[in-house]
Amino acid sequence: MAHGIPPQGKVSITVDEYSSNPTQAFTHYNINQSRFQPPHVHMVDPIPYDTPKPAGHTRFVCISDTHSRTDGIQMPYGDILLHTGDFTELGLPSEVKKFNDWLDLVSHCKHGRNPNA
Repeated sequence: MAHGIPPQGKVSITVDEYSSNPTQAFTHYNINQSRFQPPHVHMVDPIPYDTPKPAGHTRFVCISDTHSRTDGIQMPYGDILLHTGDFTELGLPSEVKKFNDWLDLVSHCKHGRNPNA
């Protein structure tokens, strides 16, 4: 028996009140985002990109949805780069190559050689 499933095999699923209206759902949840924030998670303010990293700490640099627009991004020094979301606009091979070249550049210029580490 799977965890949380009654022995009869029936599960009751509540349909979200906004499931038939995606625009209204986006507006509602965009305004009420804290509704989904677990109580043990605390929001933090970003620190300036050039803030020195304290000794013994690991700095994660998180970016997302660059959509082939990596030119001009001020990347902070960091140990680990996390990129989530779309990194191309159309998924073209030339966009993938451009992104890969950019990753190589930031890994050599910033993440691997932090003068404040």
